[in-house]
Amino acid sequence: MKTRKRLQTLQLTHTEAHALIATQLTTLFAEMPTGYSCGPEVVSDIVVKASVDGVSIEATTRELVTTPSGACVRDYLNDQLAVEQLSQWEAHLNAQLRQHLPRRLRRRAQAVAVDFHDEPFYGKTPLLQLYACRGPAKSGTTWFYRIATVYVLHHQVPYTLALAFVLPEDSPASVLRRLLAQVVALDIAVAGLYLDKGFCGEAVIAYLQTQTYPTILACPLRGKTGGTRALCVGRRSYTTQYTFKAGTPAAYETTVVVVRTYALRHGQRRAVWLLYVTLHLADVTPATIQARYRARFGIEGSYRSLRETHASTTARNPALRFFLSGVAFLILNLWVALRWCFCQRPRRGGRQVAQAEYSLTRHRTFLRRAIEDRYGLVLTLTAWVPPLDV
Repeated sequence: MKTRKRLQTLQLTHTEAHALIATQLTTLFAEMPTGYSCGPEVVSDIVVKASVDGVSIEATTRELVTTPSGACVRDYLNDQLAVEQLSQWEAHLNAQLRQHLPRRLRRRAQAVAVDFHDEPFYGKTPLLQLYACRGPAKSGTTWFYRIATVYVLHHQVPYTLALAFVLPEDSPASVLRRLLAQVVALDIAVAGLYLDKGFCGEAVIAYLQTQTYPTILACPLRGKTGGTRALCVGRRSYTTQYTFKAGTPAAYETTVVVVRTYALRHGQRRAVWLLYVTLHLADVTPATIQARYRARFGIEGSYRSLRETHASTTARNPALRFFLSGVAFLILNLWVALRWCFCQRPRRGGRQVAQAEYSLTRHRTFLRRAIEDRYGLVLTLTAWVPPLDV
């Protein structure tokens, strides 16, 4: 009888998970000085715990016993994260984002999604406003720090390939070219490109028409009776050729898919209209277009997960805000990689990932516990004076 060689059991501990993210952050901090109480390792641990808890750096340092004050850590970060070095920090973060990239993503062409994320900015300083973009009013402001990301879905979870800090002078087309260049540099073939409404414009469409990527681009509804809203007629979905900026020298034509679907609003099922610009796609039904787009953006969107791993901050330093967003994406990418490595289950024809075995909540708990074990958790409260009326 042939004996079957048993593979050694692989285990992941919370300290090992923490060591992986700590190595990435200390690599980013490699050139930063080590002070009496602050250093790359201590600062990276505080930032990671603030991220997985979704609280501020000050709140994190108050919970730990043997850490410097929040003001000390914040001053350390502000000194090192100069706003003039945003492009360098973007390159450093992108280099770390690809550290745990699953090799299987390079074996076949991938569907790639690109979108924007805005963080409210409330500063009045003219210098800082040079790094903020204007947008529709949200959260009490029309100024935002804007980040663009490109990612693929790995077992229904986004793996971020690259990110970019968007300056006011950056056009959506230039941002898209920057991000796609990062994808090409990773040797990942693009099977399809999915863009959110922020990219729907003449320059982006003109650029993509010169490429070969099958593209689905969400198109905003504009106008009350005219514009793209005029396409929302009838009771069925359809595909048509639409001329943007009709009657002007800048007019251009492209294919628009008009989808009539239903959604619950105020407890009632009502018809809604969705518009998509499609490029390099032929003989695809509107229902298929909608399903493909929802598969890219509708399954555990990247920024829904980002909110669970992003430190809270009111900092006005755009470089610090960008860095905290980058740390959040690093934590998410590590989660995707670890879940793929340790949660595979054999099945006929390949492997499947037991997603519930290593949820994002468990990943955050692993990192939190490792840091609390290292620095100690404040579990007692000492009164300054004897209390009155006791």
